[in-house]
Amino acid sequence: MGERLRLADVEHIPTDELELLITDSFDNLVTVAVAEATNGFIPQRTRRLLRKAEWRLDWQDALLCAAGELQVAAERMRYTGDPRLDATEHRLHRVRVRRNEASVLAKKLRRNDFHNSTERKSETNSHRTALGWLRNAFPDEYAELLEQEQSCRGLGDAPEKPSFRDVHEQIEHACANGLITAPRSPDVEALLAAHDDTVRLAAAEDAKNQEDRTMALRHPLLLRRWENALRELGNMTVERARAQTPHALGALPDDFYTLPREEAIGVLNARRFLAAIQQRRLEYKRCVRQITQLLRTRERESPHAIAHAEAKAAAVRRLEERHQSEYAFIRAELRPYEEHDGFLPRALVSSPQRAEIKRRVLASLADGTWTRSAPSALAP
Repeated sequence: MGERLRLADVEHIPTDELELLITDSFDNLVTVAVAEATNGFIPQRTRRLLRKAEWRLDWQDALLCAAGELQVAAERMRYTGDPRLDATEHRLHRVRVRRNEASVLAKKLRRNDFHNSTERKSETNSHRTALGWLRNAFPDEYAELLEQEQSCRGLGDAPEKPSFRDVHEQIEHACANGLITAPRSPDVEALLAAHDDTVRLAAAEDAKNQEDRTMALRHPLLLRRWENALRELGNMTVERARAQTPHALGALPDDFYTLPREEAIGVLNARRFLAAIQQRRLEYKRCVRQITQLLRTRERESPHAIAHAEAKAAAVRRLEERHQSEYAFIRAELRPYEEHDGFLPRALVSSPQRAEIKRRVLASLADGTWTRSAPSALAP
């Protein structure tokens, strides 16, 4: 693991170099996030980098980590009368402001991803919707055409995509089948074979030590055990830390300043440890997110997935050629609801009205009444 980035360095490092540093290290990302929130001299390119779609979720997690770390630091300074308290509380305030901004941008990202997904675009596109309903109307024909197209592309004997109980099963399957390459160092092998207590101790040491991390815990095959260990550590610490939950520190209890000094210091130490555990949990989430994004990309770009998509598209085209009049009928039934040519409003996609239109259209196709039906005059 490389040397940890310092706050004072961030404004002087070119954004391209910073991107490499924060890609390799979550700690560096936290440092850059704090610097961006509190330092007015950070280059605009660096500020824009953190707000890019591909970085927003990581940026939000980094700010959550920084806020927890700064909160426990401020609590200790307030208790001990440390003169740095005002500066630390100002930094905490700025990080929380950025955290709120990141939360808004993350929600916008998820909303955009949803609306731009293939499924959502298909549902708002009249042509794709009509083709989907045509497949529903003639399922046996479509299945036969798809089988022919798959056979032409040698996909008939392709193995069925496995189902997974959770993301860790998916990751373990990917490692076993060479979909991701993750060499197993002696430290990784040792932790894979170790008792849960040993893994939990390693996770605790990794959380306590800001400079020398147990990088083996980040191995794809150890992520499940790392998460379990962090969950157990959080549950073991939450009461001593007088925290709201294992996932949120909350405010110090009202009676904190009446506690004997030794007990109060114990609470502060437990809160610092719990904040570190919460930071590692967010880092764990980032590791999982990076791996699953990689797997989705590789699956989408695999020759088999591309060939299967081509087979489906060819089968749909042949079905449309066979049933051009039925397709035209469906398009005519959808046309009164379009907000502009070929596109349906988003509000219609998941509404009962859409389900009723589909039911009526499929019923007309099934009983043959579509041949004498005029396009519906129902107002959207």
